Amino acid sequence: MDSGNINIKRTMTTIKISVRNKRDADLLYRMLKKIPFIKRVEKADSLNNEKWVDQFEKIKKIVAAMAGPALFSDITDPVSWQKEMRNEWE
Repeated sequence: MDSGNINIKRTMTTIKISVRNKRDADLLYRMLKKIPFIKRVEKADSLNNEKWVDQFEKIKKIVAAMAGPALFSDITDPVSWQKEMRNEWE
C-alpha cells in the first residue's frame, strides 16, 4: 500500500440552527462569520414563516373546537345572511 497516493474525499456538512429572535440570529451570524473553518454562513428569515404556521395552527384548533353541528344552525338562508353581514360594515 502506497500511502503517498491516498485520496481523501472531503464533503461539506450543513448544520441548521434555529434561534429565538432576530437579535440572537444576528449575533450568531456575526460570530460564525469569524470562524476560519466555516466556509459559508447564510441567514434565512424563517421566523416569520414559523409565526404564520403557528398562528394558522391555532386558528385551525379554535375552528375545530367551535365546529359542531350547531355552529351555523341558525342560518337558514346563507345568501341573505351574508348580505346582512356586509350591510353591517357600511
